[in-house]
Amino acid sequence: MATRRYRADYYLFRHFLMGLGSFRDGSVISHGAMKLVFGINQPFRIRLQKNWYTARAALIDGECPHFLNGKGDWQILLWIDPDTSLWSLLHRRSLKGRPWVLQDVPLPPAMDEVIQTVGDTPDPRGALELAEMLLRVYSGGSPIPSTWNEGVKKAFDSIDENPGIIGIGAFKELDEDFRRVVGIPVESYLYRRKWIQYLGLRHGGMPRQDSLELSGLTGWEGLSDWFEERYGLDLNILENHLPFVRVYNGPGDQPVLYL
Repeated sequence: MATRRYRADYYLFRHFLMGLGSFRDGSVISHGAMKLVFGINQPFRIRLQKNWYTARAALIDGECPHFLNGKGDWQILLWIDPDTSLWSLLHRRSLKGRPWVLQDVPLPPAMDEVIQTVGDTPDPRGALELAEMLLRVYSGGSPIPSTWNEGVKKAFDSIDENPGIIGIGAFKELDEDFRRVVGIPVESYLYRRKWIQYLGLRHGGMPRQDSLELSGLTGWEGLSDWFEERYGLDLNILENHLPFVRVYNGPGDQPVLYL
């Protein structure tokens, strides 16, 4: 993989946040999202329940304390949101009541080719394909296109077009259908689109306060605290360290259900 001067790429998809880079936690951490870790070139070290393990892949439940040491190599990380159908699927099929699972997963040739492509030239569609390959290994499920109904499609398009002007309580009457079709509650999806819009504006050079207002968010401190509690990440780094972090929205990503 080509050597790059920045530390990580982040891709923001509808069921998960994806990171591609060299990761090392500074201490034992825990967060609300489930985490899938895959070592690209070699196994990594991870501390779980006060013991250190070496693994090529790990699936860690939300709120499970852990310490990841990537050993200077590159990893793929997926942070899976706890209110999504994908989170439920991985709980049911993979964790099965356990706080974590370690695997020594061989690297399929097709995955190796995609890794090289995405690593050398960051690409949201390639990153999504790579993430779905990893998810198939863990869950045995494949993404399938959602079956839309008119009301959900209208709400979905409205949120995607400009989430900043839509109140959090909007479309609540569609929540059950929205959750079934998109795989995430409508309120959670709207909030997710708001902070994704915020990061996009910040990376476009807009001042923080203007970005918050246009995204329909009330304050940076609350957003930052939520982001760290959910993903164990410092939002300030994603927001400001542009030479080291690149954020992609994945606008071509379609909603999927993992079955």
